[in-house]
Amino acid sequence: MKQQLKGIWADNKPFFWAASLLFLGGMLLGYWQSAALETMIKQLMGQLEEVVNRIRENGGGPLATFWAIYSNNVVSALMMMAMGVFFGFFPVFGMLANGILLGYVFSTYQTMGVNPWLVFAAGILPHGVFELTAVFLAAGFGMRLGGLVLRSIGLVFQPGKANQVKDSWYDTLKQFPAAVLLVVVLLFVAGVVESMVTPGILYGLLGDELPQLPK
Repeated sequence: MKQQLKGIWADNKPFFWAASLLFLGGMLLGYWQSAALETMIKQLMGQLEEVVNRIRENGGGPLATFWAIYSNNVVSALMMMAMGVFFGFFPVFGMLANGILLGYVFSTYQTMGVNPWLVFAAGILPHGVFELTAVFLAAGFGMRLGGLVLRSIGLVFQPGKANQVKDSWYDTLKQFPAAVLLVVVLLFVAGVVESMVTPGILYGLLGDELPQLPK
C-alpha cells in the first residue's frame, strides 16, 4: 500500500501542483477582484448556504455538521476526478471557483476589520491540511485524465505514440480506485476536524470578533 501511495504521488505530482496554483490564482482573484466577480461569488455563496441549511435541518450538532461537510466535499471531489475526462475543464474550473470564494471570504473579513491570516490559521489550516490535499489530488487526477483525452485525440496526428498513450491510460486507470480511496479518507479526517475541532479553535481565538459574512 505504501508503494502504491508513493506511485500515486509520483505520477500525479505535476497535476497536484497545477491544481494548487489554479486555486492560489483563484484566491488572489477573489481577494482583489471580488466586486468584478460578484455574480459568480453569489452563486458560490448560494451553494454554501445549501450546506448550512442541511446542517440546520438535521439538528445543527457536530454529527450533522460533519455529514453535511463530508458528503458535499466527497461528491465535489469525485466529480472533479471523473469529470476530468471532459478535457479537464471541470477540475480547472472547480479549483478557480473555490479559490475565488476563499479569496472573497478573506477580503470580506479584512473589510470588517478581522485579520484574514488569523482566520486562515484558525478557521482553515487545521482541517485544510487534509481537505486541500484531498481536493488538489482529486483535481489533479481529473486534469490528468483530461490531458490523456487530449493526447488520445492527438493520436490522429501522431499515431506513432499510440502505445505510449495506451500505457498512460492503463497506469492512470489502475491508480484510480486507490486515489479515490485516499481522497475519501483524507476528506473524512478533514470533516471530523472541521466539524469538531476547527470551530473551537476559531471561536477560541476570535470569539465575538468574528462577524457573519453578508449574504
